[in-house]
Amino acid sequence: MNVSVRPPWDLDNEIEKPVAASTRKLADTLFAEIINGVHSYGTRLPAERALTEAYGLSRNTIRQALGLMEHYGVIRRRVGSGSVVCYRTADEAVVAKPPPAQELAVLDLGEIGEITSPLELGVVRSIVEPEIARLAVLNMTSRDIQHLNEIQREIDLVSVGGAKFSALDDELRMQIARGTHNPLLIAIYTMVNHVNRNADWAAQRRNALTPGRIKEYRLQIRSLCEAIESRDIEATVEYLKLSLAEFHQDLMRGA
Repeated sequence: MNVSVRPPWDLDNEIEKPVAASTRKLADTLFAEIINGVHSYGTRLPAERALTEAYGLSRNTIRQALGLMEHYGVIRRRVGSGSVVCYRTADEAVVAKPPPAQELAVLDLGEIGEITSPLELGVVRSIVEPEIARLAVLNMTSRDIQHLNEIQREIDLVSVGGAKFSALDDELRMQIARGTHNPLLIAIYTMVNHVNRNADWAAQRRNALTPGRIKEYRLQIRSLCEAIESRDIEATVEYLKLSLAEFHQDLMRGA
């Protein structure tokens, strides 16, 4: 079956890094092969040397084409693992749409927020977030990381105002969860984020954040984002655990 789907870079009016015609043509060809099932989701593309021989192009052109595909979330590249397809067609994709209203009635997030204590939230975060961070390092695309860094730069500009800082911190952690590309984990963390954002005791904690405490959190967040961008799983998890420990302390002493 020959399916025609436009590659994502064709839908972007302004590609950040202009590429040569041969690079774009190769990226288009590989994308068409992915769409038509030659390379399915989760499988590896041929190695750079094999692509060079198959298409008669230079290694530099091959790398630029793979870089373009990675930037738009079609593949992810890892040293020693090659280029893995992470693009899904509309039929394959598990789209994280909000559940129907009748399903939301069964799961009342407002009620969960009211009955969840700070300690209970802390326990759930300590279980869920390290694994989310681990998967995010493995699965985040360059565009995911770019968005993460944009949020981090906004956080760096906040020196006072606990509510504003906390809202950006929530957004950053939600972006890390999205970076797992795991719909169930994203849904679970959406619940965690909702409680963290809307519980009465959480609002009091946010408003009590001092400029000194905000500064400490900013430094932790910067280190966390740098570790994610470096694809350092161990450092990412350690920085995250450190920030969670600080979160627990603030909850217990009322910030």
